[in-house]
Amino acid sequence: MHPLARRQLGQAFAGAVPDLPGLRAFATAVSEAYIAADDERRQLAVILDNVAQGFATVALDGSIGRVCSRAFTAWFGEVDDTTRIWSHLASHDPNLEAWIELGFHSLQEGIMPTEVVIGQLPPWLDRDGRRLHVEYQPIGQPIAGFVIVVSDVTEELEREKTEAAERELITVVENAYRDRTGFLAFMRETQDLLRHARPPELPLDKLQREIHTLKGSAAMFGVLSVSQICHELESQIEREAAPPDDGAWRQLTSAWRAFHDRVDHLLGLSERRAVLVDWDEYQSVLASLDDPERSWAARIRGWGQDPTRAHLEHFAEQARQLAHRLGKRELEVEVRDNGVGVDRDRFAPIWSALVHAVRNAVDHGIEPDEHRRALGKPAHGRLVITSEVRGSDVILEIADDGAGIDWRAVAARATALGLPHATQRELCEAVFASGLSTARDVTQTSGRGLGMTALRATCLELGGRVELDSEPGRGTTVRCVLPLTRARPRTRNVSFTRS
Repeated sequence: MHPLARRQLGQAFAGAVPDLPGLRAFATAVSEAYIAADDERRQLAVILDNVAQGFATVALDGSIGRVCSRAFTAWFGEVDDTTRIWSHLASHDPNLEAWIELGFHSLQEGIMPTEVVIGQLPPWLDRDGRRLHVEYQPIGQPIAGFVIVVSDVTEELEREKTEAAERELITVVENAYRDRTGFLAFMRETQDLLRHARPPELPLDKLQREIHTLKGSAAMFGVLSVSQICHELESQIEREAAPPDDGAWRQLTSAWRAFHDRVDHLLGLSERRAVLVDWDEYQSVLASLDDPERSWAARIRGWGQDPTRAHLEHFAEQARQLAHRLGKRELEVEVRDNGVGVDRDRFAPIWSALVHAVRNAVDHGIEPDEHRRALGKPAHGRLVITSEVRGSDVILEIADDGAGIDWRAVAARATALGLPHATQRELCEAVFASGLSTARDVTQTSGRGLGMTALRATCLELGGRVELDSEPGRGTTVRCVLPLTRARPRTRNVSFTRS
């Protein structure tokens, strides 16, 4: 007879247990049930000791059942009668411990619906270098407790992270080979930005523009690890109206450093061979040319200039890729560079800022294929990207044949933001105001209302201006007019014409 059944019979009968047929049969049945239960517990213990997950049962008061899996006790320690689940799981994190305890108390007191409380219990734990996923499976109806299931997903997440980095690297290398000049400029400008930018030291609006520009450039080259963090930083700045904290900024710089090292190791950017010539020496060589009109002399002059062709081709490729992602698959892009070359250092900031105009043209300007057909337009949109010299200015244009600017939507947003909008000029100014966007949702592509602000600020810093030509149903042209040589910034930097 099972010892527990014998002890219970002894407690039931003060003297000897009566030898009655019915009692004997009952005692035998109870004994066999206890023996079967012991066998099941032993089998359960064998199973729990050989599974990779952590299992434990928990009552609503937080007490933990004695039967736990070996993994559970290995990760969190042995369990006794005084142990409570919140202290056992989260003794390393007082805030997390209080969070779990509050959830169990809410369930005991019936403060909120059970499914709401369970949904708010923390699903992730970080312990001793492990990333643990926690599931809370209710027991009973009404709920009497939980089965806690803990899975170590550290290796799985690392594998996913590695695979994502490999996919990103493949995409970036493909984009870099298609547009090496643009990619090298992106790498150089981002290195300079993150080396010198410090959130507390930059005006908040300038910091927002820099992050927005970096997000767009990174996304275009497929550096999604950096683009996503920029998107999160934008959200944080918008939510808190303050620069990101040191931890958030370090996350961005660390992601960039990791990406840069991977690309540098593969493409050897830091080992790229070049012949360095002092600028003054280069100028003296130009001055000594006996016939500046000779073809070889023109080529030497060109060494000091940055051809716009590569940048415009880079924009064209970005536009095609974005159109494909947005389902506007037949975008036609024409590049007209007119052989223009510009001072590399002076004009470097405009190439990052112009990305915003390209993205706006594809995302907001070019209508979906079915809308274009309904309007009697060709199903594929058209984009023309141009550079030319007019007098002492360089003109950079992004022209689309899309819907044109929705001025009523601009007026509505300007009203909400308290911006002047009574005249066409005021509406045009509003287009470039920080935070004004007519997009319904904030996405990785657009919706912050910062891109055109960044473009205007860059043109102003270069002593130029931005012009807008927009005709409803016929398209929009964004035109940057920049002096070839340095000039004082203009106070009136936006003009508008409407057909």
